[in-house]
Amino acid sequence: MRLNVVVIAGGGFQGQGLVEAIHAVPGGRAIIADSTRDAIGELLADRYVQVPPLDPAGPFEDFLLELVRAENIDLVVPATQRELMPLARIAGRLQQAGAHVAVCPAALLDTLLDKRALYAALAAARLPVQALVELSPLAVFPLFGRPRSGWGGQGKLRLDSHAQAQAAGMEALAQSHAWVRFLDAFEELSVDFAIDFDGRLSPLTLRKRVRTSGGFAVISQTARDPEALTLIERLGQWLLGGGARGLFNVQLLRTPDGQMFISDVNPRHGTSSGHALAEGNNLVAFLLGRSGTPGRREVRTFRPLRQQAVPVLPQHLRGVVFDLDDTLLDHKRWMLDRMELASRDLADDIAPGALLSQTYVALEEGEHARLIDLVAAGIGRTDLRDRLLAAYRAAVPARAVLHQEVLDVLRTLREMGFGLALLTDNPPASQRAKLAAAPGLAEAFDAVVFAREHGAEKPAPAAFEAAAAALGLAPGKLMMVGDNPARDAMGAIAAGYASCLLVQRPGGRFQVHETLLARCAPDVASRTWTATDLRVLPLALRQAGS
Repeated sequence: MRLNVVVIAGGGFQGQGLVEAIHAVPGGRAIIADSTRDAIGELLADRYVQVPPLDPAGPFEDFLLELVRAENIDLVVPATQRELMPLARIAGRLQQAGAHVAVCPAALLDTLLDKRALYAALAAARLPVQALVELSPLAVFPLFGRPRSGWGGQGKLRLDSHAQAQAAGMEALAQSHAWVRFLDAFEELSVDFAIDFDGRLSPLTLRKRVRTSGGFAVISQTARDPEALTLIERLGQWLLGGGARGLFNVQLLRTPDGQMFISDVNPRHGTSSGHALAEGNNLVAFLLGRSGTPGRREVRTFRPLRQQAVPVLPQHLRGVVFDLDDTLLDHKRWMLDRMELASRDLADDIAPGALLSQTYVALEEGEHARLIDLVAAGIGRTDLRDRLLAAYRAAVPARAVLHQEVLDVLRTLREMGFGLALLTDNPPASQRAKLAAAPGLAEAFDAVVFAREHGAEKPAPAAFEAAAAALGLAPGKLMMVGDNPARDAMGAIAAGYASCLLVQRPGGRFQVHETLLARCAPDVASRTWTATDLRVLPLALRQAGS
């Protein structure tokens, strides 16, 4: 069952942790809706949709409502603070369309999003916060100020004297910021949790912010602090009293003398809340009514800024040719599923567990062509080799598992106007069985080409030429997407294709050694690039197809 989650304004760094949590939910499909193009979220989401800007007088709300209906959205999650109030205004309409909305009611947001109002409300609820200080000529310095509606590290100020305050514009700062006594020393803790749509509080993730950059934790470590957890339980009950729903990130300060204060209550996920997922506390899964990873563990997490290179592809590409096994379809799983079915016919002679164990070993060692011989030898029953082969050939799983992003990427490329072809080597009968077991896959292509029906398998040029002919395009207008450096990359480039993407999925059968490819086939290497999945394709091909 697919669970469709749309992340609003998730195109930037803030959306990364949410997408990771969505993908960790079985069947989780991440759709990012953002007003920008050429965003890092395009490399993360299964589907990336450009939406109108957040403007109360603009078409954003109607656009989002239609998106929820068209994509059968189960959950709407904001990535940043800007979307909270606009989503709260239309939460009722979105819920009527079938989607839960991970935002608090507008009345509660009015308090949570104004630091001055928040501190006053928490103090009235007898929850520990620093006392607000009026910024005036009578104030005792130094003081620390947070923007009343700010987040992260933006806009924070320290004032050490009356003269400094006057020079900075005391009257304006008195209105724009919430001021408290400056603390010389403190320990900062961060707590991530969720409140679901039945009013239940999730497990809590308490982490120490070991290192921060720009107000965001880039290194976090699981913390143990019963007092802090008890405080958050109290805060959770206060939030529930206001009808709170969604994801929350709370900052706590502990002074050297043991006092603890709530310093921030963010009614959205924290940018570094991926730490909760690493612990086994999937807060998005909790909102979807799914349990997280069994068990919890203490971890230290690092969130580095990684660079991913996307080549500038040749202009005027018009089509993409895809390999099937391991590129689109989880072939190891398909083979193991076939063996599991076959094991039923031999259950009186072979323990199914032993058969599957030996199959797994052979698959991971890459000996796919000799699978039956290796499995029979591995279990010490070469006398059953022919029975095993016959049972395996007859076994056809009811479902072929596609990699998570495949159908969405193919759909996006189709919408962009690219011709799409499937070019596959294995026996046509077995490949047709896989397509029949993968609903929607064959229909995503303009042409399906079985290389053996054209006299030669990859890397022979005839196979690639047949795919080009099926699309009605010259090879130079095409790029190849596969996983095998020899068959897919070397074959496609030799046939005149403009470029080749080699998908290097974790657990995949082939892993290209790029240095050796450049040494042995420099012309192929210069037109070949790698990625861990297909999500990079729409971003890379947008300019190439212009």
